[in-house]
Amino acid sequence: MKLVITEKPSVALDIARALGKPTRRQGYLEVGEYLVTWTYGHLLEIGEIAPKRWNLKDLPIFPEKFEYDLIKGKESQFKVVRKLLEGADAVINCGDAGREGELIVRELLEFTGYRGKVLRLWTSEALTRDVVLREFRRLRPSSEFDSLYYSALARQNGDWIVGINLTRLVTLKAGGGEVWSVGRVQTPTLAMIVKRDREIEAFKPEIYYVVLAGFEGEMKGVMLRNGEEARLAREEAEQVVNALKSVRSGRVEKVDVERREERPPLLHSLTSLQREANTLYGLSAKRTLDVAQSLYEEWKLISYPRTDARYLGEGNRDLVKDVLRKLGRGELVPRVDRVGKRVFDSSKLTDHHAIIPLDRPPENLPAIHRKVYDLVYRKFVGAFMDDYVYELQRVFIRLDGELFLVEGKRNLQLGWMELYPHEDNPLKIPSGEVRKEWVKAEERQTKPPARFTEASLLREMERLGLGTPATRAGIIETLLERGYVERRGKSLYSTDKGRELVDKLGDSKVVSPDMTAEWERQLEEIYVKRLGEKGYQEFMEGIRRFTREEVERLMKREFKVERRATPEMLRLARAVSRDLGVKLEGTGMEEVKRFLDENLPKMRITCKCGGEVVGFSRGWKCRKCGTVVWREIAGKKITFRQAKSLFQGKELKMKGFRSRTGKRFSATVYLEDGKVKFKFE
Repeated sequence: MKLVITEKPSVALDIARALGKPTRRQGYLEVGEYLVTWTYGHLLEIGEIAPKRWNLKDLPIFPEKFEYDLIKGKESQFKVVRKLLEGADAVINCGDAGREGELIVRELLEFTGYRGKVLRLWTSEALTRDVVLREFRRLRPSSEFDSLYYSALARQNGDWIVGINLTRLVTLKAGGGEVWSVGRVQTPTLAMIVKRDREIEAFKPEIYYVVLAGFEGEMKGVMLRNGEEARLAREEAEQVVNALKSVRSGRVEKVDVERREERPPLLHSLTSLQREANTLYGLSAKRTLDVAQSLYEEWKLISYPRTDARYLGEGNRDLVKDVLRKLGRGELVPRVDRVGKRVFDSSKLTDHHAIIPLDRPPENLPAIHRKVYDLVYRKFVGAFMDDYVYELQRVFIRLDGELFLVEGKRNLQLGWMELYPHEDNPLKIPSGEVRKEWVKAEERQTKPPARFTEASLLREMERLGLGTPATRAGIIETLLERGYVERRGKSLYSTDKGRELVDKLGDSKVVSPDMTAEWERQLEEIYVKRLGEKGYQEFMEGIRRFTREEVERLMKREFKVERRATPEMLRLARAVSRDLGVKLEGTGMEEVKRFLDENLPKMRITCKCGGEVVGFSRGWKCRKCGTVVWREIAGKKITFRQAKSLFQGKELKMKGFRSRTGKRFSATVYLEDGKVKFKFE
């Protein structure tokens, strides 16, 4: 009997159906000579190998051997798999084709002591019937992936050592009343967000003025000095404007027309897909990953998504031609053999090629899935279309003694840009005299660095080598769940708790992205250079050396201990701060309590029923009639003043709501029978 092990029941069903007509059993499927089962992700976790009682004297903790325990709630499936392994002649590892997928099945085989034959199914393609049958004919020896397993094991064990030691140390030094989680990747990522927020807060904007002029033909120009946009003090800008008001026309001094060609953008990796989805649709990295995984596993519409590659292999040309025909873009097939390393470059691949579509989407594909699919589709189809060609037009007009620049753009060949929203604002290029229509000074100010969004944070994590495409979304979610970071719209803000952790660690190397990026490089090398168990041991020795040094150094540091307000108090205080526009100065228990005592009375509302309305972290509620107005309704934040008007029986015209399908809408909002109602005109 051959036992097939997958990570998920849905994948097991796909494989079983491809192999024949499966019979359902308890925890597995039977089909011919195969039994197909699954693990629900990891069945095992590192066990209780550290002292249960937290004590500084026990640090650093370096287990001689990592022991594993069953994850609670997964005992019954483990028993099924273990029983099936006892009768297996061979095991086919069908875990996801990546580092974590290899670890999930391998650790299970190690834990159960299985020593039989093991084969590996490895593909980036969706597991359709044809793909499964093809890959089962060319299964590879498991030994080819030993180094991938040791890379995954080094990541898991190394993260445990860093996390267990530094989390316990910081928590105990801080008084032990609150757990301060420290992680190999999450902590330097948090430090980047904290640093950016503090740069923004320390930034002092400078006011300056530019002089703008309008010319016939709806041309708008900005005044230049020394070849650049002139930034002037207010008095000087007003003097220039006054001097130019009486000037009726200018003279075209120079015209530059530059032809530019933009080649199609690279195909999507997971990180680039997450960035674009966040920028365009506000999707979190985790949400994009979940949708992409669904498009791959359930809908069979895209290739394996957990990839860092933006290229295809040389051997993928026939696959690409077949996909283009399925997509109804057969006219692009002849171009496939003419496209070079911009698309097909095997030297830039490790485990998997870039994400590509595999078929047309059905009409019943959910809206959010279609959006993510379309992002993949555009990058893929665009890769085989013509370059985008346009002219950048620059007209220099001398107005009295000052020089103004007018810019425009004229599209010559859309090419791949046909797939994207595009603009065309060509100038009617003048010559000789040009009539001036107006001139004015405009106030502007220097801007601080932009706050991190998930898109920009993912880009920075990718640039610095923090995490992998498969783990970056989870890292961001971990920071959010642990209260170190919070989302406000698309932006990510460090919380007081997050800042305090970074301050506590000070110049610790665990805060440095450079150290973490170097570890990630070493983990990748274990697999790429086929370093195997030796690479694992060398990596772990480096982790132990680093951890020992950090423990010794941080032991000597005095940590400031502050009694923090409860999460519920903080949420309420921040809501009051937003509603009243009053700054919350800190997160200490006494500070927050004093803030609430002073400001909560200012937020009293009387409901139209005569009852008193009280605020809480998620909204406002009338004590008499029970009516509730939530602080967020259909994706829109509700202000204190808006809530007050609603309780008083007023109707409010409001914009910015979002339907379940993601579509924005406006409506008149009012209260009826204790509930918020919408009225559309």
